[in-house]
This record gives sequence, structure tokens and C-alpha cells, in this order.
Amino acid sequence: MKKVLLVYKSNTGFTKKYANWIKEELSCTSVELKDVQFDDLSKYDIIIFGGGMHANKINGIKFIKSNLELFKNKHIIVFATGATPASAVEVVRKFEDSNIPEGSNIPFFYFQSGMNYKDMRVNDKMMMNCLKLVLKAKKDKDSVEQGTMDAISNSYDNSDRIFIKPLIDHVRGLLA
Repeated sequence: MKKVLLVYKSNTGFTKKYANWIKEELSCTSVELKDVQFDDLSKYDIIIFGGGMHANKINGIKFIKSNLELFKNKHIIVFATGATPASAVEVVRKFEDSNIPEGSNIPFFYFQSGMNYKDMRVNDKMMMNCLKLVLKAKKDKDSVEQGTMDAISNSYDNSDRIFIKPLIDHVRGLLA
């Protein structure tokens, strides 16, 4: 029987929410990235890694990139969470291109989440406030700029358990 390990890094709670849903669906072991025991990784056949998007990078993706040799005989799957709508296909593709090592064939899944100012780090809050001020000061905003301004104005949660279905189906296919 193949064993699945889910490793995640969550700064504002969205990735943890998705990790918990995935854990429930797959009945697998999950652990926060900070608690990973490298000696234990050999026990698992499938490793799922998840992190939130931050400045076009998946938080904690270095865990995967730095350990490709260690993972060469395992199935690796990566997911990211972020405020960008999943329907923004080109943006999501850029997330994948800038985070998944070229030629690694690591499946990538993206789950829309939201903004959580309450749990956001101070530096991130300051950056978001600067962006809000820049957008607010701009006169003739186009629809993307107006949409961005609206989206970052307040905390919100667009997470939905249905978004994990393609990842769950992929993993179940590996387990079959």
C-alpha cells in the first residue's frame, strides 16, 4: 500500500484549510513544513506539498526544489493557494512556470483562497497598503486595476473544498 504525506506552509490559514481538506479526503498524514523530519520522508511514496503564493513564489517551495534528488523515486505533487482567481489561467500558468522546476514533471494545482489581513505579516500588510494607495490615487483605472483595488480592500475567503477535486483524483489514480 502506498503512503501519502502532505507537507504545507501556511502563513494566513488558507493553505492549512486546504491541507486539512486534502488530509480528510485522502486519510493521509500531514505535517507543517517547519515540523518535517527528513528521516521520515523515506516512509512515503507520494509527497504533496502546498504553500501560499507570495510575490509570484510559493511559500516553502525551496523544500521541493532543494530535495529533488531525495525525492527522485517518489511522486511529488505541488499545490498553491492565493487570492488570484483560478480563472486567470495565464497568471496561474506563470505561477507554475516560476515555481515548478523545468523538466521535473511535477503536477501543479492551484486553489483560489483570499486575503486575511488579520493573520498577515506586518511587512505584507504594509505592501498591500502601499498598493492600495497607489491604485486609489490613480485616476483612470482600467478594469483590472479597479478589480485589484476592490479585491485587496478587505479580508475575504473564496476557498472552496470543491477546488481540491482534481488533486484528489490525481492522487487516487496513483494509489490505484
